[in-house]
Amino acid sequence: MSDVSAPGKALRTVAGQGLTLAGARRLDLVAQALDDVQQRETRTFFASHPALLQHCVQNHYPLDAELLALHAMRWDWRRLSASAAIPWSLDLLSRFDGYWDWDTLSKNRSLPWSGALLHAFVRRWNWSLLSSNPSLPWSLELLETFATLWDWRVLSRSAELPWTGALVTGNTHLWDWVGLSWNADLPWNITLMTRFAERWDWTGLSANPGLPLDADLVAEFAPLWNWSWLSRNTQIAADAALLQTYADQWDWTALSQRRLLRWSPDLIAQFATLWDWHALSANAALPWTEDLLLQWEDRWDWQALSGNTGVGWTEALLARYASSWDWERLSENPALPWSPALVARWSADWDWDRLSWNPALPWSQAGAADMLAAHATRWDWAGLSQSERMPWSQDWVETFVDRWDWERLSANPALFAALVTGAATGDAAAAFVSRYAERWNWATVSGQATLPWSQTLYRHCADNVFPHLVAQHQDFGVGALPADGVAALLATVDGGEVLPGIHIA
Repeated sequence: MSDVSAPGKALRTVAGQGLTLAGARRLDLVAQALDDVQQRETRTFFASHPALLQHCVQNHYPLDAELLALHAMRWDWRRLSASAAIPWSLDLLSRFDGYWDWDTLSKNRSLPWSGALLHAFVRRWNWSLLSSNPSLPWSLELLETFATLWDWRVLSRSAELPWTGALVTGNTHLWDWVGLSWNADLPWNITLMTRFAERWDWTGLSANPGLPLDADLVAEFAPLWNWSWLSRNTQIAADAALLQTYADQWDWTALSQRRLLRWSPDLIAQFATLWDWHALSANAALPWTEDLLLQWEDRWDWQALSGNTGVGWTEALLARYASSWDWERLSENPALPWSPALVARWSADWDWDRLSWNPALPWSQAGAADMLAAHATRWDWAGLSQSERMPWSQDWVETFVDRWDWERLSANPALFAALVTGAATGDAAAAFVSRYAERWNWATVSGQATLPWSQTLYRHCADNVFPHLVAQHQDFGVGALPADGVAALLATVDGGEVLPGIHIA
């Protein structure tokens, strides 16, 4: 009996036992034939679009030394230096030593980083950029070996170093102590803080969320803290006792904005004369209830409260304080119980410009199309055009074709993602995009990775798109071509777009 819980194992059993040698050979021939057809179509496609070919090769093809040398004067070597597709090796870097952009290489996370690689090109690297590259094999040995070359200001802010108290202590003359003070990844403890108390930037420490802030630590360094920044620190466990102890030193506006205080009705009441009620009114973390609203009805800042997403919004609450709300702020508040009925009920009160940009409008609910049509002259269509929650479809676009902001439609990934599921075929998506060729911002559309790109779609749009922008996110199957096929294609290209700074030999 097959194990249905292990489909991988079941498939291996079928392939290993149920398929005859002749059958396997037939499948291999079919697969090879399909590969040949696909490669032939891909070669034909790229032969017709030479500019795209060059960009796709540079962005996506695992170029070897032979191909690099064969077309050395054609390449944009800065772009190649950023490649994640090239099979990087010390030998490859050495062979084209004079061509690479070494600043770009220093940032490239795909190189086979090692101490030996750093040694080999020690005078070529940009050591400041290397100092911020998270892909280096960071270790104490690596830091010591190249100690005189690193940018220690950059290292001081790094999250990648193997931080220990010994590492900090052993290099006191090299660190940027301001950078260290703001770095949340150090092994913070009271011993380390005490040892270098005179070196730390106490503003940075006060703001640093990596510190183990508790009442004892606050008390230990009470004279040194920047209390305004400490009040903003998201990690401090401030309860009523700690607030009371340093009541004259806290920044109460900053505290009023804090989400992680141990908020309760009692805490609000205890320090009622100290809170910044404007900031408190905007704080979504308070234990919002109608009783709390009623208790401090005369203190709330109703404008700030109107934009608060934490209030338990209901239609009854809106009606109860209808004359107090700031309807401009309500219009952009995503936490209201949005529905087409709610929009209709208060249609005379909304700020329709702000409402149009609200990401939480009920576009997925029944009645959304009627809501859109009923207020067609009120909407800010630029705001609607950028919405990623619209029920995007070809029909939806076509119904209001003259109202959309096509610049913003061109930049909306949700619209193009909808074409993937909404179009019956790739041809249908291509036809839709082509139909509005004069309306799109083609530079923006060219950068849309969510558009269902295909060779067919590209052919439809070839006169409008920007090949270098499309090739940043699409390869059109170039990676499946053999090296000799790519070489042959490049050899036949005697025209097309020449990249800036590159001279074709």
